Amino acid sequence: MVRVAPDRKSDKEKIGAMTKKLKLTLLLGLAILLLPGQPTKLATALEWTLNVRPTSVRPGEVTMVEITPAAAVKSATLSWEKRRIPLVVLPDSRRMAALLGVPREAAAGPVSAELEIVDRVGRRNRWTVSLQVVAKQFPEQRLTLPQRQVTPDRAAMGRHRAERQTLQKIFADIRQQRLWRAPFQLPVPGKLLSPFGVQRILNGQPRSYHSGVDLRAGFGEPVAAAGDGRVVLAADHFFAGKSVYIDHGMGIVTMYFHLSQIAVKSGQWVESGQLIGRAGASGRASGPHLHWGARVHDCKIDPLALVDLLGSTP
Repeated sequence: MVRVAPDRKSDKEKIGAMTKKLKLTLLLGLAILLLPGQPTKLATALEWTLNVRPTSVRPGEVTMVEITPAAAVKSATLSWEKRRIPLVVLPDSRRMAALLGVPREAAAGPVSAELEIVDRVGRRNRWTVSLQVVAKQFPEQRLTLPQRQVTPDRAAMGRHRAERQTLQKIFADIRQQRLWRAPFQLPVPGKLLSPFGVQRILNGQPRSYHSGVDLRAGFGEPVAAAGDGRVVLAADHFFAGKSVYIDHGMGIVTMYFHLSQIAVKSGQWVESGQLIGRAGASGRASGPHLHWGARVHDCKIDPLALVDLLGSTP
């Protein structure tokens, strides 16, 4: 008969092993609440740091949630505005991040996103990421345009609805993985003519708010891609005129309206600073300029806030 030797570990060794296991369980089950301006360090299988910048945002702005180092976790996902947004590795390879856009209509006060992390050993944990939305007053802007542009006829509105359906399909299929590498930049050097979020009054009639920014640009002036990405649409639309839409990944899309010429095609890869068209006054425009817009996970944001956040990324 073969006998199996009994476990010869001492009671002291067994207690030490149980204590070590309990400590690890407590560390992995720890929940955090991020306070404004204070990055919080967490302990998991590998030590990592979670940071949010900025933690105080105004409607129409964007914030970034980062984990450093990226190699410390297997995956991370944010739940925000009824969307699940994956964190992806940034160009420096050290950080994993996701962008959150704050809608223009967001009310002032605290808001939160839920962060779910799977560490390198497969353990799943959840934390709360807190933000503070700061109130912002948007001004009014009064413009005078030909009446057919303010109140289009039935045929024009039918065209507009078809164009909008095409755009909805495009925005629903934007890439989650990162495509951009170089820092974001302004598409033209001209000064700001009309900021994001302005309430438009056209020929005395209230219309939708300004969903981008208007930048000074002379007729035929070169317009550059704000960042690396793929052109998802190059078309001539009723309101936006000759337009280019670029998918940069991470849920980012930039838009360039009222062009006089389009220099790229749908499906084409472009790099930051590359010529994509020339400024003009096509579509509903009172004169030559560039309307530049941006969305993050289909949330309309101020593109200048995007440059502020990603314009200095190495």
